[in-house]
Amino acid sequence: MKIAFLLVLWMLLPSMGMADIGNIDSLKHELKMHPGLDSVRVDILNELSYVYWIIDPVEAENYSREALQLAISLNYNKGMAFANRSIGVSGWAQGNYEQGLNALMKALVLYQNMRDTLNIANVMMNTGLIYSEQVSYEEALAYYEEALKTFNLLNKQERAVNTLNHMGKLFQKQKKLTRAFDTYNMALNLSDKLNYSYGKATSYSNLASYFKDSNELDSALSYSHKALVIQSRDNDLNGKAFSIYTMGIIYFLKADYESAEKVLKIALEEAENISSKKLKRDIYLKLKEVAVRQGDLGKAITYFEQYSEAKDSLLNAEKLREFVRLENQFELEKSAQQMEMKEKELEILQQEAQLSRLWRQTLIIGILAVLIISYFIYSRQRMNIRRKSELLLKNKQIYETKETLAAVELENARLKEKELNQKIEFKNKELTSYTLNFVRKNELMEEIKSSIKELKKSKDSETVKKLNSLNRLVANSMHIDKDWLDFKRQFEEVHTDFFSQLKSNYPDITNNELKLCALLKLNMNLKEAANIMGISPESVKTARYRLRKKLHLSKEENLVEYIIKLERELIGE
Repeated sequence: MKIAFLLVLWMLLPSMGMADIGNIDSLKHELKMHPGLDSVRVDILNELSYVYWIIDPVEAENYSREALQLAISLNYNKGMAFANRSIGVSGWAQGNYEQGLNALMKALVLYQNMRDTLNIANVMMNTGLIYSEQVSYEEALAYYEEALKTFNLLNKQERAVNTLNHMGKLFQKQKKLTRAFDTYNMALNLSDKLNYSYGKATSYSNLASYFKDSNELDSALSYSHKALVIQSRDNDLNGKAFSIYTMGIIYFLKADYESAEKVLKIALEEAENISSKKLKRDIYLKLKEVAVRQGDLGKAITYFEQYSEAKDSLLNAEKLREFVRLENQFELEKSAQQMEMKEKELEILQQEAQLSRLWRQTLIIGILAVLIISYFIYSRQRMNIRRKSELLLKNKQIYETKETLAAVELENARLKEKELNQKIEFKNKELTSYTLNFVRKNELMEEIKSSIKELKKSKDSETVKKLNSLNRLVANSMHIDKDWLDFKRQFEEVHTDFFSQLKSNYPDITNNELKLCALLKLNMNLKEAANIMGISPESVKTARYRLRKKLHLSKEENLVEYIIKLERELIGE
């Protein structure tokens, strides 16, 4: 089996390093025939970068950086987004993870602004690759799952296959082997259904890695061979290099160190083809281990030195790339600033020219306007003078008329006030008269009650009975509400809203206390108030005391004066 695998590997070697020359040549010719610095050139550069993804990541990055610089100068968002994504994928393929992640984040923002759902998912899948390499497994899985969800929703099954393969590798790194195996098989079955060769090759390669980790080395070697056949046919240089490297590790684990060395050397050539310093570094380290197992310490030292050199070169390249990136960024920002300054200068010149034209036009219009206005002023000046004279005369007449009307209105107001005062005075006299009659009636009734009381001393029972009946009649006539209603009506004609406003300000005041307030307003004494209210003078005193408390009066305040003042406040005087 070992000999068969090696024969197949050597047969595949002539095709390794061959790319899709027709497609690349066509795009390069198209680029040459389109020298214009526009969005079309950006798209061609991005397409060339995409073709080189699995062939030569370094060349892919070169094309995408040129596309990015031109797209920025054109403010071409679609071109900038794809160029950044291509730089991100190239960075992942070359092990430049920080640079790749930074570019992918820029691409993601641009695609989100454009609401390009498919490419948002593509960038998320690419971002998951870098997080996986950086051992940020939770972040990587979150990006993969979100991308897979979108691909399934958009029915982009090939993209779903790629995402499943990446998820399987993530599970394998986490030692979740069962879950990794199931995910790889899901990707493989879907690839068979779609006849998707790249996805199938990737699934085979991943299953080879899975069986290698499970120590099922024959199965691992078989799946590596299947992957390599498809990758060689499709000119997937990056995939081929890693598949051959995996085969070398499998031979090492099988303790076939001679075959392992031969295969790893082939893998080293492929790593050179794709300019993968990271893969070269790993191959040299594995070759050193092979030489140690073979007991060839000299060769082991040589491989270790080459490993160290590759490792240092990788670090230096990363530093150089970062320096170049910063330098390019500085130049780009400088060019952008210069372009912005030129645009501002041009804008200022255009504004000055426009202002100059506007000034000339305004001056001409102003002169014409002055001439026209002067003509109208001259032609209508005399008319205006005549009109002003007429207006002055009319105003004088109007003023005299208004003055006469004002004098008449003032006189009418005085007469109305005099008439109102006379009515109020009459009402007050009428109210006072009514009140005095009220008092006299009650006093008379009291005298009748006293006489009846004296007559009741008679021994004649029939006379006493008649006197009692008469006494009740007198008492009833002193307490009926009709007199009070008549008094209240007369009082409110003079003192409008006195009772309602008093009730509103002191809600707990009683009807008898309202009567007392009205009598106090008329300055009635105790006896007169007692006669009108049908109670004793002592009861009036008690009622006055309670009223003072409800009105919150101190001992020093006069109740009658407060009632008078209160009425003025209530009516707003």
